[in-house]
Amino acid sequence: MNARPTNKATHRQLRQHNQQLVLRAIYNGVANSRAALAQETGLAKPTVSELIGELIEAGLLVEEGHGRSTREGGKRPRLLKFVPQARHVIGLSVNDDHVMGGLSDLSGQVVAWHYVALDDAQGEAVIEVIRATINGLLAQLDAPLLCIGVGVPGVVDPQAGVVQYAPHIGWREVPLARLLQQHYRVPVYLANSTALMAMAEYVYGPADQVSSFAAVRVGASVGVGLVINGAIYHGGGEIGHLRLADYSPVEVAPDVIGRLVTFLGWPYVRQRAAVLRRAYPASLLPGDDAPLTYLHIHYATVNGDAAALALRDELSQSLAQVFAWIIGLLRPDHVSLAGPIADLGEPFLAQTIAYTRALLLPDLVERVTFSLSTSPNLVALGAIAQALHLELGLV
Repeated sequence: MNARPTNKATHRQLRQHNQQLVLRAIYNGVANSRAALAQETGLAKPTVSELIGELIEAGLLVEEGHGRSTREGGKRPRLLKFVPQARHVIGLSVNDDHVMGGLSDLSGQVVAWHYVALDDAQGEAVIEVIRATINGLLAQLDAPLLCIGVGVPGVVDPQAGVVQYAPHIGWREVPLARLLQQHYRVPVYLANSTALMAMAEYVYGPADQVSSFAAVRVGASVGVGLVINGAIYHGGGEIGHLRLADYSPVEVAPDVIGRLVTFLGWPYVRQRAAVLRRAYPASLLPGDDAPLTYLHIHYATVNGDAAALALRDELSQSLAQVFAWIIGLLRPDHVSLAGPIADLGEPFLAQTIAYTRALLLPDLVERVTFSLSTSPNLVALGAIAQALHLELGLV
C-alpha cells in the first residue's frame, strides 16, 4: 500500500530536479534556448519543452526575442529569460538581541530590510518576534512569497528544521521550521547562523575567490561555518559548549565551567569587564549601570586603558585556540571573524593572529589570509542564498 505514494514522490522529486537543471542553466547564462538546454542538461527535447512551459506558466521564465538560426538554416530559436522579480524570498537572522530580516528577489537582490528587537524575549516570545519581522516584510511584497530561510545561533538540525539548543533565547528542541511553515504556508529552511554566514561570504563576499574558507562568529556563543573545496557545510556550527579548562574567569553555573563560551561569549565578557574595571578604578569602560559594547572596549584600548587592554588580551588568547584548531585541522585559505566581537577591530585580529602563530607552526598560519566581517546582515543574506539553492537550485 505504501509503494504508490513513494513512486509519486519520486516522480515529483525527479520533476523538480529537472526543473532546477533547466532554471539553473538559464540563470547562470549557460543556455537560453530549448535546443541549447537539451544539449546542456542531457534531457530529451520534448521533456525540455514541457519543463519550459511549466516554468513560463509559473512566471519564472519569459520568451524574449529570437536567436540565430543554425548553419543548416531553419527556424530561429526563441530565447528564454529568467524573471528574478517573479517571486520573493525572506531571509531571517535571529541574533543575540534582535531579529533581522531581508526581502529578496530571486537573484538575491535585497529590496527591503526589517529589524525587531528581542528586548530580552525568551522561549515562545522569540517566535512572536520572528513573526513580527516576517510580517513587516510581507507588507512590502509585490510578488508571491516563494519560501523563508532562517538562521539561529545554536545547535540546529537543518533536515528536521529543529533548533535543538539555543540557550541565550531559552530554546530546546523547538520545531521552528514546522511552526513557521504552518503559519505562512510556504517552505521554511533552517540552519545554524555561522554556517549561513559562511555561505553568504562564499556566495557574495571576498571568500568567493577561495576554495576553503572558515567563518568564526563570536557573540552570545561561538560558532564556526566552513566551506571546504567549494562545498558548503551546514551541519552543527556551535562550539561554545567545548570544554577548555577546569575553571572559568567569572562565576558561572557548574555545568558550564571551563567551556569556550565562558571565555568568549558576550555574557561572560561583560562580567569579566566588570571585574577588571574594579581592579582598575580609572578605567574608561562604562560603569555597572551603563551599557557596554565591544565598541566601548575598542575605544578604551585605543586610548591605552589597562582594563580594556587586559580584556582584549584574554579574548585574543582564547580566540587564538579556535583559529589554531581550524587551521591545524582543515588548512583553510581564509578565516573570517564576524559577530559583535569583530567591533574590536584590526588590532584585536592582529593580536589573535600573533597568538595563533605561537600555537602552531608559523608557516601554517602565514599561508592563511584573515579578515573582519562587520556587516550585520550576513546571516540573513546566507539564509536567502540557502533558500534559493534548496527551493530552486539557484546560487
